[in-house]
Amino acid sequence: MGPQAEADVLQILEELKAKYQIEKTILVGGSMGGSSSLSFTAMHPGLIDGVVSMNGTANHLQYEQFQEFIRASYGGTKQEIPEEYKRRSAEYWPERFTMPTAMTTGGKDMLVPPDSCIRLAGVLKKLNPNVLHIHQPAGGHSTTYEDAVSALGFVCKRVLE
Repeated sequence: MGPQAEADVLQILEELKAKYQIEKTILVGGSMGGSSSLSFTAMHPGLIDGVVSMNGTANHLQYEQFQEFIRASYGGTKQEIPEEYKRRSAEYWPERFTMPTAMTTGGKDMLVPPDSCIRLAGVLKKLNPNVLHIHQPAGGHSTTYEDAVSALGFVCKRVLE
């Protein structure tokens, strides 16, 4: 979710809302899509009514995998543009997550370690009663069908109330 992807999602949302009578927007993603869902929501909370992140990261300053791709997307390294990495890290902006939020994580996920989402979920639960965190201690970099349905169902139910 670098600047270009952010601009693309903003344009897509604007076009969809102009063409259709969209009342609620729920952002859902897995892996880097889960990370991007959290990043976009942190940057544009007024546009999102609910968010589901499956096996994503909430802290791009600490995340170490796939740095060559993230660097290309963000326009520089963590050392060169740390504020950009922080701006896109949901963990630094928990107060912006006032909408229903669900996250799934796996304790044995080595591609996207769960620590930042575990920390974010812990803070969010103190700020927002509509937070669900499903953590599978033995789980890897995947979300079961049942957990995905639970996470999405949790958010949809609360968004539509």
